[in-house]
Amino acid sequence: MLTETFLYVKYHASMTSSSVVETSRSTRAKESRAKKLLSEVRQMSRVSQQEEGLLNHAQAAAVLEVSTRRVGELVELGKLTRWDFLGRTYVSVREVLDRREGDVKAGRPVRSVAQRIRAAAKILGSYDAVNAAIDAITPEPKKRAGRER
Repeated sequence: MLTETFLYVKYHASMTSSSVVETSRSTRAKESRAKKLLSEVRQMSRVSQQEEGLLNHAQAAAVLEVSTRRVGELVELGKLTRWDFLGRTYVSVREVLDRREGDVKAGRPVRSVAQRIRAAAKILGSYDAVNAAIDAITPEPKKRAGRER
């Protein structure tokens, strides 16, 4: 009986001491995580002030009138700077507004006259008399008129 009581007390005493150690470890871990989060929030605040604010990709896409995928491409190309805070990705408001004001046109840039002449010369250089005869004999296909309603 005495042995059973001793084992009971010893078991519960060890359970209590181990749970206290675990509690202090978890408390330290929580405090460490809280310090890291606070540090990241402060850094985000500093960057936000420097960059005149931060936008997520969806917000930047709305401002630039492009898709969120295109915003991601602009970040990959280095046209916009990527900022990661608290597990999220942001871009600079200043850079987004500069890009919007830059009035960047969609699609390929217009080729200069010299570039067009160079392209035509390259095509004509690979063109032979047989191809020219075939093109002269073969009529151009007629374009179909759109359906009338």
